[in-house]
Amino acid sequence: MSKNKIYSPNKGKNFYSLKEILNKIFFSFSKKKKIFHELLYLTFAVKIYHKISSKIILYIINKYGFEFFNESKILRYLLFSGIRGMSLENIFQIRNKHFQKIIQIDNNIEDIEMKKSISQIRKDGFSNISNIIKFEESEVKEVNEYFRLQKMYNGHDPMQSDLKLINYSEIYSNNVDHEIFNKGYFSFDVKTSLSNQVIKNLFFNKKLKKLADLYCGFETEPYTISTMLNIKKEILHPVAEFHRDTDDFISLGFFIYWSETNKNNRSTCYKTGTHLVSDFENAINQNKYIEVKAGTIVAGDWMGLHRGNQKMEESERLITMIRYGKKINQSYMQTKSYYFF
Repeated sequence: MSKNKIYSPNKGKNFYSLKEILNKIFFSFSKKKKIFHELLYLTFAVKIYHKISSKIILYIINKYGFEFFNESKILRYLLFSGIRGMSLENIFQIRNKHFQKIIQIDNNIEDIEMKKSISQIRKDGFSNISNIIKFEESEVKEVNEYFRLQKMYNGHDPMQSDLKLINYSEIYSNNVDHEIFNKGYFSFDVKTSLSNQVIKNLFFNKKLKKLADLYCGFETEPYTISTMLNIKKEILHPVAEFHRDTDDFISLGFFIYWSETNKNNRSTCYKTGTHLVSDFENAINQNKYIEVKAGTIVAGDWMGLHRGNQKMEESERLITMIRYGKKINQSYMQTKSYYFF
């Protein structure tokens, strides 16, 4: 695959042993099993299902339109993992055709700040929206203190960990030797994030939904939330390589930085404009670091190429990620968010 056709550093790789795969399949966050969802979760392991689903999705969209597929819960449940078997060219053809239809509506946005943010996301791929939603210093401090009292998992996401809860006091002595576990990334489950009032209020914030609705061009709702703690550590992790988050064809994600970031301190790097094209060699792009103060919210189309930054001056960084779109998609299923909402 050409470097200009980057999809994901995880594509075609398996980081898990059979035992770890079985643990993931049967893991339910100590909640009552949702058998229907768990059966659907199994389709992630069936590559032929991805290919078949992708062909069915393309047929449906070509014949009946993207809106028909996008609004059908039944089709989404049955075919949600099909995007994993689809080429970038097909994904971007569907995205761009939809965006061409809705972009003309942007001129009718009445809220000036929202209009500016939507315009910047359409152009670059992301926008600092702290002029729309602001946090008090006391709230930022409270969130940081809260998470350091909670149990966490030793992976970028709970479902990408060894599924064992540890205390904050253990993160520097956790010595699991694995390709993606214990690489300086620790995460909290959905219940832990939503048990914090500041984050819960944000999760259901009407302004986030309005921004997502305007950008996506359809009614959205939150489908995943995750909070992640980074520590200063030598890491080799796929998220530190350029990749695209193919949760769905179209979605909008909000990154809330509870720690200050800059180019030399674990800031996210985004290739501007790559949310518009599958082959970024033909895009007008530059590597732009998201350098922000603690308490900043950045809205982005994470289908664009981005990566984590291994440089880290301070010892820790805390970030919460909330994603809006159609609820039934591969990220909602893969993270097993269906156990929480």
